[in-house]
Amino acid sequence: MTNPADIPKPLPWDQRGKNIATLPGGYAGYIDTLREICEHTVKQQPTSQSLATWLQSNYQLTEGSAAGREKFLRKTAVLESTSGLLYLTRQASRWHETEDDGILIGLLHSRIQFVGELLAELQDQPRSSEELRQVAKNFGLNWDTKAQVQRRRGWLQSAKLIEPTDRGRLAITDAGRDLLAKLIVHSPDLALEHTRSHPLPRPAPEGKPTSTPKTTILTAPFEQDDPPADREPLPAEVLAKEIREASTDSKNPDRLEIAVRDAFQFLGFDAEKLGGSGKTDVLVKAPLVLDDSYYVTVDAKTVGAGSLGDHQVDWVTLDDHRKQHNADYSMLVGPNPSGSRLMNRAIDKSVAVLSTEQLANLCIQHAEAPLGLENYRALFDTGGAVDMARLSRAAQDLTRLRDLAVELCAKLAEKTSAFGPLTASQLMVMLDQPDKPSSVQEIQQVLDTLASPLVGAIQGTADKGYVLATAPRVIQQRLQQLGDLLAAL
Repeated sequence: MTNPADIPKPLPWDQRGKNIATLPGGYAGYIDTLREICEHTVKQQPTSQSLATWLQSNYQLTEGSAAGREKFLRKTAVLESTSGLLYLTRQASRWHETEDDGILIGLLHSRIQFVGELLAELQDQPRSSEELRQVAKNFGLNWDTKAQVQRRRGWLQSAKLIEPTDRGRLAITDAGRDLLAKLIVHSPDLALEHTRSHPLPRPAPEGKPTSTPKTTILTAPFEQDDPPADREPLPAEVLAKEIREASTDSKNPDRLEIAVRDAFQFLGFDAEKLGGSGKTDVLVKAPLVLDDSYYVTVDAKTVGAGSLGDHQVDWVTLDDHRKQHNADYSMLVGPNPSGSRLMNRAIDKSVAVLSTEQLANLCIQHAEAPLGLENYRALFDTGGAVDMARLSRAAQDLTRLRDLAVELCAKLAEKTSAFGPLTASQLMVMLDQPDKPSSVQEIQQVLDTLASPLVGAIQGTADKGYVLATAPRVIQQRLQQLGDLLAAL
């Protein structure tokens, strides 16, 4: 049981961060990964840069993603910098010594909004991630997707404070109730009262006009294609789990073939499971326009021992499959492909090699940052081990642009009442972008998108500046309608 003395008092609500980061390892593994990071920090006493480099190498992260996680650990007071070197903070050291995960969650709760508050929302009944996203609005957190709820879920679930039910909802555990009794949680009424005390506009009561919209814009996520009739819908995390488990289920090789097919369909491809003698396991098509479309033959290898070697691959058959289907690319998918002989043969035969773990993580990434089929060509266009860095950078760029759009709308809501319409140059000065500042040109491109007749989130011109044009719920409706029409194509 967590000692209340080990839990820091939460910062004031407006000083706590709205966004929480993930760590590799899935919903059950965030804290295990953090333990590895803390072990490394204790032993090596790294600098911020050297820790980010270690994270990038050890967990196959991009440079930007690794730097962001290092910054998050300092922001949440897990790590602190002294004379240029990183150390565990007092609370983090206490958690590291006792292995009491309640201390860590208490620390995150003290620095991040809606951590303990999410736990409190589950004390009466289980809730879905979407229900929790709606509840978060009562705290002034107008998230456009479930991503931030799911990230908090990862921390709480890996601490065994919550657990998923068989109906896909989240429920508090006995350990969660015990910790909740020791946390100071924020009241939704106080959160909204804090918002009222600031010059950020809020929606008027029903039936009354409002002169300025709220501070954030909601964007509607695109839904994945309908799954095949023989399968139930698979959320990204369930699909990733199935890929990992099927990869070593050697008694049921069809299971991995189906999971691979489902994964590529989730990523936006047309994918068909063929299998059988003389046929590729999965045929994948990128339905782009005319000559831009491309086909991929995919061979899915199940290995009970959990590691795919060269002796388990029939390279001649892979080449025959590509020729048979007149495919542009060939791919091999299996658990932990290893050995220089396998990779050298793959390079020689122009076969892209993708581990099942990479495919699972790709589905998780796609749920948060859906990329296009031309982006995903990077999976296939070189032989040997797939370079995931290009896709990670593309996903980060998409997320960054999305966040930039939201921040621009927030700044317009906050500042235009005092300064009038704002231009891209003026907004760039106002934005809080310490890591990777946007250029005036990039900000203008985002403003052009937000001001387009299809979106209509803002109005104005590049020369005279912009103001918000409507309420976020109207933008959500427009984008949702567009998404519904596109999904029906």
